[in-house]
Amino acid sequence: MPETPDGQERTEEATPKRLSDARDRGQVAKSMELTSAALLLFGGWFLYTYGAYIGDRLAALFRSVFQHAAEFTISDASLPVYAEHLGTFVLLLLLPFLGVAFVLGMASEIAQVGLRWAGKKFTEGLKNAPLFHPMRGLRRLFLSKDTVLQLGKNLGKVLIIGVVVWDVLRRRTDEVLTLMAQPLESLARTIASLGFELALKVSLVYALIAVGDFLYQRRRFRQEMKMTKQEVKDELKQQEGDTQIKQRIRQIGRQRLRKLMLQRVKNADVVVTNPTHYAVALIYERGKMNAPRVIAKGVDYLAEQIRRIAQESNVPIVEDPPLARALYASCDVDDEIPESLFRAVARVLAYVYRLRSRSRG
Repeated sequence: MPETPDGQERTEEATPKRLSDARDRGQVAKSMELTSAALLLFGGWFLYTYGAYIGDRLAALFRSVFQHAAEFTISDASLPVYAEHLGTFVLLLLLPFLGVAFVLGMASEIAQVGLRWAGKKFTEGLKNAPLFHPMRGLRRLFLSKDTVLQLGKNLGKVLIIGVVVWDVLRRRTDEVLTLMAQPLESLARTIASLGFELALKVSLVYALIAVGDFLYQRRRFRQEMKMTKQEVKDELKQQEGDTQIKQRIRQIGRQRLRKLMLQRVKNADVVVTNPTHYAVALIYERGKMNAPRVIAKGVDYLAEQIRRIAQESNVPIVEDPPLARALYASCDVDDEIPESLFRAVARVLAYVYRLRSRSRG
């Protein structure tokens, strides 16, 4: 059972938050052996499928070189040119393999851990690099439990794979011994066949090792992520505190928005009420707006506040319960009224404009 430095046992399964935090730090259950096994399988298939073709191309290249050897001039200026041509030829020949291998390696990693940038892991790795902490790096290299386990695992892999390679070569000894006596084309095909058999059997064995390693890494990760009862309690308290803080921030934000909304009531053309439960303040500026706009709305206490400010600011208040409820339900603050309410609101505004005309007259 894993323990903390102060001796407390980690008996509780990791919470989603702890797992998420670990993932942000780059701590995930993954096996590098799975990626290696996938690359080995692909390499064996590629060698079997395209090995003969690559061998033929290389044989043709060498044959051409030997046939025209007398025409080549070796000098300090020509050697880099020949090397560049040869390197380009080999690179183009192997480019499909390298490209697919890169994609396959990335896909294997993503399949295990998903796609996520672990910036914390990167910065922590820089801070703890052996270059900056040589003694810590040496202790980790020679004295850590992980190093011993990794060494044992690597020795086991070498032993098992060595047995597989020895068995293949033992059964095909005659072909191996006659390799140098074969023509170039036949040599390429024999090497491709031998390489494919080796790659296939080694990769299958390696795949079994990789599956076992992945299961071990996943179990080990779960053990490392376990928490003490106190850690679980502390995390719950922290989450409750964070929730309360967020709720308080939202509450303050709502209060500020409500205050700003109430300040706009004095600019309204009319306030439509229920008369007590609902209140909706409307404004319409002809030529600037396509339709009347809601600048404030509320129910119960907030509706009372809207009515009070409207009375203090001499904004007309019109009681129309169906219209007040419809406006409240269909519009948010700063929304223009829907077309279905145009006629009802137009009647209210016409009434308000008549009142203003009479008061001016």
